[in-house]
Amino acid sequence: MSTAKEINKLLDQMLTIRGEIERMRADLDANANLVNNQTGEKISANKIEELANNEINEIKNNLNKLTNNGKSATGLFNNEYYVNDMLQDKLLVEGGFTEDADN
Repeated sequence: MSTAKEINKLLDQMLTIRGEIERMRADLDANANLVNNQTGEKISANKIEELANNEINEIKNNLNKLTNNGKSATGLFNNEYYVNDMLQDKLLVEGGFTEDADN
């Protein structure tokens, strides 16, 4: 997989998580408790948001490793052959889709 595709995949994951956080905020009270289907443990919405933010931070760390803190991504997305599908990014956020069409 090319570096640009890897970066896009990580960015799509981040957009999906952020979209899910926003959807959860709209649907649930911050003090609501949810049940983990795998463990049966009750988890607060605040804790779920914290875990999601930790996942976003992990994605950012992976992006920094992949791009050498952005140094090796210079010019990667501004060449004439690269096209970012902004509609797909919008759908990821609005619909919570997680699968990339290239997979």
